[in-house]
Amino acid sequence: MDSLDRAIDLVSRWKADRKKQRDEVLTRLESVIKDCQAAIKVWQDFLDKPGAPGDHWTIMSWVGPTRAKQLHEINLRAKTSVEEVCRMAGPMAGRFVVLDDDVIEMAYRQLKPGESGIDAAKTAVANTQKYIEYVHGLIERVRSAKAPAGSAAGKGGAKKA
Repeated sequence: MDSLDRAIDLVSRWKADRKKQRDEVLTRLESVIKDCQAAIKVWQDFLDKPGAPGDHWTIMSWVGPTRAKQLHEINLRAKTSVEEVCRMAGPMAGRFVVLDDDVIEMAYRQLKPGESGIDAAKTAVANTQKYIEYVHGLIERVRSAKAPAGSAAGKGGAKKA
């Protein structure tokens, strides 16, 4: 998330003549939200139909390989969108994006002591909802950003003598 914060800081300082790029950033962020919503549906599908309990070691043994693969593919799409936003913002934002955490809660981690697969799924849904709220906040930051002084927007009014 640190790279995405840096990217939005840079994007919010873009001059008004970069509307097309700003719109592309917004499109990418909205795509991340859609991916998060798709991941929530996968987790919710598991919660609605949990099946037999898995072992006490891994979440994947609870959710199954098909759902785990779906979450992995959704995460790859979401990470690509985040990486693209960072790339568009410039090297100051994107240089460490590969070190950022996964966007989507994955089914490949181990369960914590005393945690069940159902507990992990509920946590994944809650964390993904928080991430959606975070991305909504980033979208608002981009939309509400004022063009810096001296930009094309500031040059619109001519002085009258």
